Amino acid sequence: MMVSSAGRCGVTQPRISDLVRGRFALFSIDGLVSMLAHAGVQVNL
Repeated sequence: MMVSSAGRCGVTQPRISDLVRGRFALFSIDGLVSMLAHAGVQVNL
């Protein structure tokens, strides 16, 4: 079974579209870090 990027990041497809289109102002730092964590990326701040 193939997992979509939205599913891997724990968000909906429209949220991924916002990222791809460069609408970064719609996201908080916490939200972006959370998406990365869902995708398995270790984030160090």
